[in-house]
Amino acid sequence: MLFTEIKKTTNIIIEKKLSTLLIRFLPLSFLMIWTIGFIQPALLTQNNSLTDYILTKIYSRVCHQESSKCIMIASENMLVCARCTGIYLGALGTSLLFVIHSIPTLRIKVLLIASLPLLLDVCCTSMGVYKYSQIIAVITGLAFGGIVYLFLISELENFFLNKSIKRNE
Repeated sequence: MLFTEIKKTTNIIIEKKLSTLLIRFLPLSFLMIWTIGFIQPALLTQNNSLTDYILTKIYSRVCHQESSKCIMIASENMLVCARCTGIYLGALGTSLLFVIHSIPTLRIKVLLIASLPLLLDVCCTSMGVYKYSQIIAVITGLAFGGIVYLFLISELENFFLNKSIKRNE
């Protein structure tokens, strides 16, 4: 009887750890592919018009791609602006940091507070308070992307793992 309970508890713990890794590994994989996609103009030495066209169309759905706001690497613009680059790199960096570490449960208030620097930067540059800065855009994007990633993964884990625990009871 005791051995059966220990085995059941062990199986639940192992299932929870595997589920957690899967929940974290899938977004990490997606973010890596997504990041490689938007920096591909700087990575590829040969021009492929079809690839360029397809990727430009894909990334144009999530970013305005205004060339003056895009980071240039090896005389090629990235396919997203500096702010979007920061957001995606912030999410990717955070996903790498938290693959095996526990993620704190974040409240929506933390997400809203973390978005304030980014919103303030957007408002200030739009109203002409100061000139657009790629460095500020990347930094505010990094912070926002990292917090958004933590919030979303925390919510996904709570949803799927609580569902899994209820199923095992």
